Amino acid sequence: MYATYDIFDDVLNLRNLVDRFFSDTPSISRRYDYPYVNLYENGDNLEIRVLTPGVRVEDININLIDNSLVIEGDKKADYKDTPYIRRERDFGRFSKSIKLPFRVDMNNINATMRDGILIVKLVKSEDAKPKKIEIK
Repeated sequence: MYATYDIFDDVLNLRNLVDRFFSDTPSISRRYDYPYVNLYENGDNLEIRVLTPGVRVEDININLIDNSLVIEGDKKADYKDTPYIRRERDFGRFSKSIKLPFRVDMNNINATMRDGILIVKLVKSEDAKPKKIEIK
């Protein structure tokens, strides 16, 4: 018996091979998203919560540059000499810039860290608040 050849079978096999490659390969884009950030606005107050598990306070730098909050740090590996059997957590230097929705008061910034969450509290500056103009 002769088997018929169908080129579409080869195309489908190639497609399945490519799909398996991309589904089995771990995502490398998550490294660039670290650390994960939530912003909360309540009137004139802005609270930024940054997930930084495993990072010590002395390994984090926070700077306010123009209208952006820049968070830089170093997440150090917990095992240096022992090889991993499985490793899903990333280590190393990170930097994240967060564009703020308004100008903030430089003298009223508070940063605390608890349970692996960095909390930065900012207050809207007086010149960023809306001003009512009186018509004469």
